[in-house]
Amino acid sequence: MLDEQDLLAIAQLIDQKLEEKLEKKLEEKLARQKEEILTEATHRMQVLLDAEVKPMFNLLAEDISIIQEKLMPESRIERIEDDVWALKASVRRINQDLRELKQAQ
Repeated sequence: MLDEQDLLAIAQLIDQKLEEKLEKKLEEKLARQKEEILTEATHRMQVLLDAEVKPMFNLLAEDISIIQEKLMPESRIERIEDDVWALKASVRRINQDLRELKQAQ
């Protein structure tokens, strides 16, 4: 027959097993809740990106396209710079010629 110590040992084993099972179930439940929270947060972030950020980037891309259309190509700017340089040289030459003509008078 079981004495009091045997019953106490059995009760402790049962308590330990129940505690282990309860702890395991709690850990599993917490892991599931964590996964659900992460999934929900990811979904909300995606919705926010699609609703708020993406349209802003689209508008920005449109603005950049408009600006690029209005910009002069670099080759044209280089040609204009060359023309300005040539015009400045011509003006200097004409000014020099005028000075020489005035001195000759």
